[in-house]
Amino acid sequence: MTSSLYERCQQLFADYPLAIRAVNHRRTVRSMVLMLPDDPDIRFFVLSQDCGEGSPVYSLRPWYGCERVDIEEGSIDDFTKVDVKAMIYGVPVPIPRHGSLLGWRSGDAVTALVAIHANYTPACPEPSWKVMPLAGIPAKNWPPFTGESLLGPWFWSYYWAGSIVSLSALIAGTPDTVFWTDREEVLGRDCCAVARDITSPEGYTLRGGRYVYYQALRTDKPVPSMRILLEDAGKIDLAPRFQRSEYNDRLAAGG
Repeated sequence: MTSSLYERCQQLFADYPLAIRAVNHRRTVRSMVLMLPDDPDIRFFVLSQDCGEGSPVYSLRPWYGCERVDIEEGSIDDFTKVDVKAMIYGVPVPIPRHGSLLGWRSGDAVTALVAIHANYTPACPEPSWKVMPLAGIPAKNWPPFTGESLLGPWFWSYYWAGSIVSLSALIAGTPDTVFWTDREEVLGRDCCAVARDITSPEGYTLRGGRYVYYQALRTDKPVPSMRILLEDAGKIDLAPRFQRSEYNDRLAAGG
């Protein structure tokens, strides 16, 4: 256990890079979402890091709210103002940015996508995520956390073991291959169409096919064919979006 709240903030940003997202254009302000999974009413908080001048300054606020508490280096911890449970027991939620796509690895193949929603809206007031298995694979091969309503501490075990991977660089490097398609009227959800197998430098392959929200796969509604999905004039090539994200990440790192 660290000796101060400031050191705890430093530890969280050092140990959980996937949970960090940039807040401003200059990338000097970053944030992560903390979740209290064992609280009677699960709560979310936003921990921010401002590296604009001198030593970083941290602040903590509720996920939906404006009241924040600053945590500065050398300051005396005021435990009456800071939600200590959030700082000590809060688990960083892997939300680097809205619209991120993670992959679930089964051996050397990615067989499911995990789509992240990180922007607050009245319809979606808390961070959320969608598991989208590859259509046609047995349900027993879906990610073991498919039915979970919230990302929990278990996520990091899978991530550190290499079972969950970020697909940003792979998608950015393969234009005209990975598409987001609007299937709301047919399936009740959007889906992702991967035109062909693509292999990452790390050696895993994102299999070509249709990736569909798992609840839609459990219904009797037929999934549109790849031909129909790829002929859809409204489909969105995801490569340019992730190219911008990768470029901004390199700028933030000084590359």
